[in-house]
Amino acid sequence: MKLWNPISFFISLIMSLVMPLIFAVPMGMPIEMCFLMWLVRWVVAYFIVNFFVHPFSLKLAGKIFGYELGMKTGLWNPLAFFISLMMSFIMPAIFALPVGQLSFEFLVYLWPLRWVVAYLIVSPIVNPLAFKLAVKVFGFNPNV
Repeated sequence: MKLWNPISFFISLIMSLVMPLIFAVPMGMPIEMCFLMWLVRWVVAYFIVNFFVHPFSLKLAGKIFGYELGMKTGLWNPLAFFISLMMSFIMPAIFALPVGQLSFEFLVYLWPLRWVVAYLIVSPIVNPLAFKLAVKVFGFNPNV
């Protein structure tokens, strides 16, 4: 995976704010802290996805569902399925566990809920929006 990925840039930007607003703020995270930590979460999410989660998810999606990069997907997107599965566990483990914002039991118990919510946000909304923004802002050409 390349260091620069304009689609991942926007997906991680959006999701690193949306998911804490949905899950962390209602569980007691101050809204100011949510916005203050946004940049850190975004950079961490971007690098984790680009270097580890995306390549591993691509292999899993190909092996389990026969998915190949560039395939047209609708609501069902095997790549987003695995990325949201992993990131919905990794990000709270990195940012909520060390500061005592979330217990390990809650991390595990709420994982399926975070996963489904992340998938349903990313697949039909954030992924298409990220493609459009990547084309408009960075001149990304998905056909190359």
